[in-house]
Amino acid sequence: MRSTAGCNRFRLTLVLLAVLLPGVVAVSGETAQAVQRQHLTILHTSDLHGQVLPFDDARGVAHRGSLAQVATVVKRVRAEVDHPVLLLDSGDTIQGAPLEELATRRWGLPSPTIAAMGQIGYEAMAVGNHEFNFGLPLLRRAQEEAAFPFLSANTVLERTGEPAFPPYRVLEKGGVRVGVLGLTTPNVPGWEQPANYAGLRFEPMAEAARRWIAVLRSSERCDLVVVLAHTGFERDLSDDSSNGTEYENYAWRLSRMQGIDVLLTGHTHRLLAPRDLNGVIVAQPPARGGAVIRIDLDLERRDRRWVVAGWAGESLDTRDAAPDAAIEAAAAPLHQRVVAALEQPLGRATAPVSVTGCRIADCAAVDLVHAVQLEASGADLSLASLLTDRTPDLAAGPVNARWVHALYPYANSLVAVRVTGAQVKDILEHTAGYYDGLDCTSEEGCTVLTDPRVRRYNVDTMAGVTYRIDPTLPEGHRILDLAFHGAPIDAAATFTLACNSYRAAGGGGFPHLAEAPVVWRTSAEMTALISDYLTRHDPWRPAADGNWRLVESVTAERQAASGAEENPIRSGLR
Repeated sequence: MRSTAGCNRFRLTLVLLAVLLPGVVAVSGETAQAVQRQHLTILHTSDLHGQVLPFDDARGVAHRGSLAQVATVVKRVRAEVDHPVLLLDSGDTIQGAPLEELATRRWGLPSPTIAAMGQIGYEAMAVGNHEFNFGLPLLRRAQEEAAFPFLSANTVLERTGEPAFPPYRVLEKGGVRVGVLGLTTPNVPGWEQPANYAGLRFEPMAEAARRWIAVLRSSERCDLVVVLAHTGFERDLSDDSSNGTEYENYAWRLSRMQGIDVLLTGHTHRLLAPRDLNGVIVAQPPARGGAVIRIDLDLERRDRRWVVAGWAGESLDTRDAAPDAAIEAAAAPLHQRVVAALEQPLGRATAPVSVTGCRIADCAAVDLVHAVQLEASGADLSLASLLTDRTPDLAAGPVNARWVHALYPYANSLVAVRVTGAQVKDILEHTAGYYDGLDCTSEEGCTVLTDPRVRRYNVDTMAGVTYRIDPTLPEGHRILDLAFHGAPIDAAATFTLACNSYRAAGGGGFPHLAEAPVVWRTSAEMTALISDYLTRHDPWRPAADGNWRLVESVTAERQAASGAEENPIRSGLR
């Protein structure tokens, strides 16, 4: 029988150890044991899109959020803790800002974004879908320049099934083995032209994650598994209802998988402060360095491995932080060169241009894109959208490259496909799904109601035909009076249709385009095509041809009462 005195001496020894040895906690009882503790802070960004400096080169104004400001926040966190800090990113890094794209695409220089991330001390990055926008040679070049690995466990070589990028990286942090796994949204073929990912295949995220998590937990003996997933949530986290994006977003499904401690997401640009979801810590930062996700882990040693005993998390806003002087200094010469290039005049506009109202009425800004697409491709029809509401108004006078980049911020090229008249109507009915009725209670006219689930860069218009859209009719029956050269469109006739490479690959879920025969394509980016058009058509005479409009068809009874055949749309969203 164990003596009471012996037990008391054992408890006293543990208490002394707790006092003398930091990190050792005394536990009483017959199974009393020393428990070690460690702390780890994870910092996370995503969807940086080349935003190195707090300046919007496309609009020529300051930008709140940037890698230079991320650097300041990271330095502050590192200075205030006395334990390891792990800095990670979830991809969409080397596309999206003129500073990055002019440097790498036009001038063949090293990526300023990758260089800045190296200065700050990133330790791993997941490959995003926009990494493929410029093709594999440029992506591989950026990968070679990086001091940290580009991770993607579900991107494999088509011929062998072997990983096309490192699937994971194992890091030792204060004696804790941290496995960092990278995943890429598998819908890259739905957005990119095949040449941009030639020889690669994208596996379902959950399938690849399950396989590689087993490796990290077993042969790599990792204590923690952190997943960098370039994907968003396919379900509303408040009620688990689907949002219809299961083809590109997998994070909710990943959160239900065994073996993941921390799931750091991206892709959808929506701030999600750290929270527990299905027993996994999940988070997502906003785009372009607007915030840094911080997760502080309290780790406990149990059964010869470290486990998460507690945690705290927050989103650290960077937008008002002072930019890091070293990052600014390193990028300054390149930035000056970019500013000079963007300010170069391309031609003159004879009238002012604005994007306000371009989704409720035909407008000159989108008709410029249509004109460029029709002339470059020689197609019968053109499909295009207002890609951003952030395009600044253009005064009559000089038009420079900066405004073109602000009008067309994506690195798309141009494709022409063959479609039938019936398919043309299907395509227009798809885009008309954005409109969700009218509110005509105001004396000033009707206001358009819209479906918030439809991303506004997927609201296309078509040139080369005339048509009306009635938002009050059922989906699939909203396109009225569709005509080609003044005659009702022949459902069996064939037409060539110009659209950007994103649409031609299936982007936006438009019907028929991904399967349609390609009759023409160019590798030139749309910004280059628009710039060339403005130079050759100098001066540019901005005008909308009014080939489409939103209306409410009025019933015979209401027509008799009011004398009007339709209600015009007088107000609504951009």
